[in-house]
Amino acid sequence: MVCGCSALLPLPNPRPTMPATPNFLANPSSSSRWIPLQPMPVAWAFVQKTSALLWLLLLGTSLSPAWGQAKIPLETVKLWADTFGGDLYNTVTKYSGSLLLQKKYKDVESSLKIEEVDGLELVRKFSEDMENMLRRKVEAVQNLVEAAEEADLNHEFNESLVFDYYNSVLINERDEKGNFVELGAEFLLESNAHFSNLPVNTSISSVQLPTNVYNKDPDILNGVYMSEALNAVFVENFQRDPTLTWQYFGSATGFFRIYPGILVQADRDNREHFKLLVEELMVKGVGVVDQALREAFQILKQFQEAKQGSLCNQAIMLISDGAVEDYEPVFEKYNWPDCKISTLADTQENVMEYLHVLSRPMVINHDHDIIWTEAYMDSKLLSSQAQSLTLLTTVAMPVFSKKNETRSHGILLGVVGSDVALRELMKLAPRYKLGVHGYAFLNTNNGYILSHPDLRPLYREGKKLKPKPNYNSVDLSEVEWEDQAESKRVLFLTNDYFFTDISDTPFSLGVVLSRGHGEYILLGNTSVEEGLHDLLHPDLALAGDWIYCITDIDPDHRKLSQLEAMIRFLTRKDPDLECDEELVREVLFDAVVTAPMEAYWTALALNMSEESEHVVDMAFLGTRAGLLRSSLFVGSEKVSDRKFLTPEDEASVFTLDRFPLWYRQASEHPAGSFVFNLRWAEGPESAGEPMVVTASTAVAVTVDKRTAIAAAAGVQMKLEFLQRKFWAATRQCSTVDGPCTQSCEDSDLDCFVIDNNGFILISKRSREPGIKLRKKPIQT
Repeated sequence: MVCGCSALLPLPNPRPTMPATPNFLANPSSSSRWIPLQPMPVAWAFVQKTSALLWLLLLGTSLSPAWGQAKIPLETVKLWADTFGGDLYNTVTKYSGSLLLQKKYKDVESSLKIEEVDGLELVRKFSEDMENMLRRKVEAVQNLVEAAEEADLNHEFNESLVFDYYNSVLINERDEKGNFVELGAEFLLESNAHFSNLPVNTSISSVQLPTNVYNKDPDILNGVYMSEALNAVFVENFQRDPTLTWQYFGSATGFFRIYPGILVQADRDNREHFKLLVEELMVKGVGVVDQALREAFQILKQFQEAKQGSLCNQAIMLISDGAVEDYEPVFEKYNWPDCKISTLADTQENVMEYLHVLSRPMVINHDHDIIWTEAYMDSKLLSSQAQSLTLLTTVAMPVFSKKNETRSHGILLGVVGSDVALRELMKLAPRYKLGVHGYAFLNTNNGYILSHPDLRPLYREGKKLKPKPNYNSVDLSEVEWEDQAESKRVLFLTNDYFFTDISDTPFSLGVVLSRGHGEYILLGNTSVEEGLHDLLHPDLALAGDWIYCITDIDPDHRKLSQLEAMIRFLTRKDPDLECDEELVREVLFDAVVTAPMEAYWTALALNMSEESEHVVDMAFLGTRAGLLRSSLFVGSEKVSDRKFLTPEDEASVFTLDRFPLWYRQASEHPAGSFVFNLRWAEGPESAGEPMVVTASTAVAVTVDKRTAIAAAAGVQMKLEFLQRKFWAATRQCSTVDGPCTQSCEDSDLDCFVIDNNGFILISKRSREPGIKLRKKPIQT
């Protein structure tokens, strides 16, 4: 079933803009007063084009509001706003080249098409693609099941079996004489980007055992020997579907075979991982569970008699660090004999016996249930160096003994499985089809989020990233509700929701499209020759996470960037490359339309002398196809914020989840209206002062009364430049006033430039830019 619905939501953003102008009220008992600008036509035009306002706070206990108004006429304030606004607008339009870019898209409007996005059709198409991808994972796991069961069928248990294998903890380890230790033979390991740049061996698997399991126990040796047959299947699965990640077989005897082979060490990161898992566990008081057990057994009995419930095996498990009684009366009445484990040594003997009992009906009925897990975090993220997010889901199936003599006993041999990176799955919902603010998300059948752009499962503690409690049991409403925090800036959007299930999985897919320009997609066209010429420029980049061409299939393609792959595809140097032809066509079109910007920016840079005032650091633009161009007006060593427009600064570039922040902000204002943002030179977590300002504006195209955002352009400049321009503007006064009696630099005046959310852009005090004006106390 495919469904759609709508909602009006204010969506929180790390540092976006811009709803209505905030209201500031003067305290009647205070001798200070807010005087908002009542703009004249020119000043109001600037307000519309910059999303900034000028406010004055008159200070001093002897100044009455009426006196203040007489002392600083509104005409003077308007003059300041006109002067500063006009100067700033001319600067940002000149160096961004926004007017030229708007003209270039205007020139080709007659050749463009704007189509309305069908949300129901879109979510259905994405769902089918995801279903096909996940089906391939299931098929890979089924191959492992068949191979493991066949290998066990043909294997005869040998009590005296002698067999060497690659122990994950011992491989490549040598003794004091330089010889490889037992089970630690030479094992080739190479760093592999597909496996988080970990050193792995894609030709063979390795085996891991718990420390309390003897690595040459006959059961272990026979199981490892039997499961050697999985190596060929691991490799074949990976060759058939190179998007596969980890594949494994967990044996009921206690070992774990993992492909690709990897070295597992008890290093600092692993110890930190273990400590993180247990540090919250504390012994508190005494648990009295006699009544709980009785209630649990009664509930199970009622469901059994009524033939209700999940119609599967039922069990009650009590885990404790110790019990004050043995609960024998309870078990005698309901379920004798009980399974009670006192030590680790009892675990395998007792628990595995009950696992065989629980699995017996499945074995007899040949039920190989396919299990999909909730989202969980790659353990590599728990290291102190982890800076990115990797969430996984796992598909798993049980492996049973098919031997006739054990058939009636229901012997569980183990479980096979494969991890699926949710990031790879979400690539099947291309960003360019969802629009500036659109996104896709996945839910489980329990209503929990599997993947969502606003799911943030980590928090920072010092320099470390740690998972939040219950990060994988977050309800959709928890990330879709309005964020009321006053320190946030929000975009008010009306969103339409479309959702459907992903067949043969417990997952459902949702797609969100914003109304307005988000309902439409812009389609252009150009020749390959012309577009290819304009792609070959050193300052041009493509969204690294977007799939322009599939580079995961062939190992020879994995080292190619998306831009390199696209060029090889367009020049027909690599006929095996598969590319998204619609997206490639849009990139070629955008490359042609935006190409004149490079010459424009170069001419500006050449005309700037060494003695001229440092105006802007760089200009940049981005298109809805993920194309990014930029140009420096200063040497790279003089750029105020070097992280801007780099992959490390995810907020400023195209990512799998979002358009750049400056692009999203600009798109919600009229084309030509600039949005200003403060940036911290060392990143948003820095305690330093805001040093950099970005200004961006949208470029819109209208065809047949439909409007779509084609691109956004902007500049990065030092905050100091804006401050100098502002203070210079406020030194002027109207000719009818005579000599200027006061300016914003006077001690009894506080002047601010604020954005439409009430955040300070310019102030006398260096620590105040970036804070909300209403949080500044009104002095009395």
